[in-house]
Amino acid sequence: MARSKQAQALTDRVYHFVNASLDGEQHERFEDIARAIASWQHPLCEGRRHLAPPSMETPWQELPSVPVDLFKSLHIGTVPAVSDAHCFQTSGTTQGVRGKHWMWDNALYDLGALRWMRVCVPDAPAATVSLLDDPRHAPDSSLSHMVALFGSADHPGSWHTRDGHLNHASLNARLAAQTEPVFLTATAFALAEWLTTSPAALADGSVVMVTGGFKGRRHELTQEELYARTQTSLQPLRIVTEYGMTELSSQLWGEPDTTYRPPPWLRIVALDPVEGTPLPPGTTGQLRFVDLCNVDGAVCIDTLDQGTVSPSGEVTLAGRLPGSDVRGCSLTVEDAWERN
Repeated sequence: MARSKQAQALTDRVYHFVNASLDGEQHERFEDIARAIASWQHPLCEGRRHLAPPSMETPWQELPSVPVDLFKSLHIGTVPAVSDAHCFQTSGTTQGVRGKHWMWDNALYDLGALRWMRVCVPDAPAATVSLLDDPRHAPDSSLSHMVALFGSADHPGSWHTRDGHLNHASLNARLAAQTEPVFLTATAFALAEWLTTSPAALADGSVVMVTGGFKGRRHELTQEELYARTQTSLQPLRIVTEYGMTELSSQLWGEPDTTYRPPPWLRIVALDPVEGTPLPPGTTGQLRFVDLCNVDGAVCIDTLDQGTVSPSGEVTLAGRLPGSDVRGCSLTVEDAWERN
């Protein structure tokens, strides 16, 4: 099985939009593509059939959305569960339930992820060292898959976590043998665990990427403490932060104490969490993502995160909605640590 002709046509439009928006060329309006994808997905997506279908006048902020929790209980998207489709799965929540994001292939995901990282982290060293599971052992991890894109044939990257267990010996040996700068990628919790061992500083010019939540169930570290310890112990050229979700195909990048910057093909709006209506820029609310690269999944998703969106579209995170589960890639490492 493969994408239908209509799905492929929409995918091609997004390919062109991604490339054109970064190459300074003319491209279609975001709103037009978002509405076209939403209209096509509506009768095919189990999580949206009960909602009113969008019209060609529906603002992108008000497109029919799928609550992110439904990915744990329903088959969301337009791709059937077949052997030749790919499925990314969430790391889970404190309840241990995993959401699934199905797609026919990773080509559109890869294009957007790699091009936007190079825009946001142009000084990322070629050598990638990851405190993450090797994607060969965790093919359903969207985070590992994304980081693997940053490598090359000459610099394939190295991986130092297995099933949430950080391999301190292999990590320290790899860095001890490295004289050139590295792009160190880690979840917040894995990085915090490693820092407890007082590792040596990285080679000059290294960059550290931190992703994932800072709050677990037993171990807790503030952003400020983690970043300060990272700077003191590892002495990187700089620290960058990444925000993504398995249910999305696009990522946001930032730096400590700054906003997160979305790519042109991803837009975010803050909602009134009770009424579900869009709030003015600068107002804290529940975050809704409209991701054009989610042609195979759900183009519009309501998250359980809170934040504010600036008039230019950048996001300041404000934690989880009250009462929602802790979730994310850091939980895998925390689970493994607590089992020891």
